[in-house]
Amino acid sequence: MTIPTMPAQGFTVIQCSGVDAGSFLQNQFTCDISRIDQDDWGLAGYCSPKGRLLAIFFVLRQGDAFLLATHSSLAEDVIIGLRRFIMRVDVTLEFCPEKSLFVAAPTDADSATTNHQDKSDEIHSDLTLSIAQKVTEDDTADEDAFARQCILRGIPILTAALSNTFIPQSVNLDLVGGVSFQKGCYPGQEVVARVRYRGRPKQRMICAQVATTETAPAGAEIECLDQSAGRNGTVVSAVADSEPGLTLLLASVPVAAMKNGGHEAFSIAGAPLIIRPLPYSLSLEG
Repeated sequence: MTIPTMPAQGFTVIQCSGVDAGSFLQNQFTCDISRIDQDDWGLAGYCSPKGRLLAIFFVLRQGDAFLLATHSSLAEDVIIGLRRFIMRVDVTLEFCPEKSLFVAAPTDADSATTNHQDKSDEIHSDLTLSIAQKVTEDDTADEDAFARQCILRGIPILTAALSNTFIPQSVNLDLVGGVSFQKGCYPGQEVVARVRYRGRPKQRMICAQVATTETAPAGAEIECLDQSAGRNGTVVSAVADSEPGLTLLLASVPVAAMKNGGHEAFSIAGAPLIIRPLPYSLSLEG
């Protein structure tokens, strides 16, 4: 039986090919590229030397090439940055305007929030992605469908508005298989590893609902009831929920506020957040 798919709106596909494509990406991305199987997908972060995420990619392996899907708002800057590191290696990076990122239509998206606890590999298997030729745009397609599925699974989507803002742990990239602490170096690796081994994340990402029909933009401020952390939170992504009158969102918030204020610790524009479960454990101890 063929599983129906729909395009993930707002993404650009970049192809990385050549004899050295795998080793090149291994030296640039936060994940272990070698562990992405043929025709499978993984998550990867691309960081600045200070460990701040410049972009997040959905990486698919097809033959000898890697197809990288990232938000269109930052694709141009990202490919320019990556090309600076192509020196004396057989690697080609090129846009693929004829291709789109596709996601299998969900059968029960809400099941992602209750099943597969603490298993990032199963979070991946629960979301079927592919990259293929673009098809005629369907005006009836739900533009937020893919973002909604990612939010329910606690998978961050980074746009230009938040590029160079978060370290990977602040958006739980390490909890969904997007960071390897066993592989070799990549830009910002020392900062990311130091947070894991010598400290603890000051921010983590939560999933929540809020009673409003006005979708908060990426970067909108989340107010913390407890101000001991000295900072507020930030909306990472948000879409209209499947329930009328509600918005579904991911937000990076101070760990201290989570520990001291519990699930009633946050609001946006005066409206309290209703915390939803994530399909993985969110340790507050780093």
